[in-house]
Parts: sequence; structure tokens; C-alpha cells
Amino acid sequence: MANVRHLSTSLRFTLTIGGADGESVTKSVSVAKIGAGAGADALGALAASLGGLFEYPVVSVKKYDTGVLESE
Repeated sequence: MANVRHLSTSLRFTLTIGGADGESVTKSVSVAKIGAGAGADALGALAASLGGLFEYPVVSVKKYDTGVLESE
């Protein structure tokens, strides 16, 4: 039987910092070392709180989980 052992969770904020030649210019900012027990409500509150601190508008927030697949 296989099992996934959680290693880390992070959020990646994508910000729009302007435009050039009709193209949107974006920047990514990551927040790492988020506890494995953080649920959707806690992550949403964190994203809303941090999103208001950035100089540029937030386009998207993505959650990334990293784990190790282990077989028994």
C-alpha cells in the first residue's frame, strides 16, 4: 500500500505590475512553511490579509503541496 507523507505547503501570489507592448507584466511572490493543518478558510484569510499588503494588485493565489510517495 502506498502513502503520501506531507513535506510542505506554500502559497504563490501572482501580481500584475504593469504592461509593456500590450502584454501584462506579472511577478510571483511565494509564502512557504505553512502548516499542513491549515484549512481552506485559514488559507483564504491569510491570502486576503497578505494580498492587501502588496503594492500591486493580486491576480491569483495558488496553493502548492509537496509530499513524498512512500510504499510500505
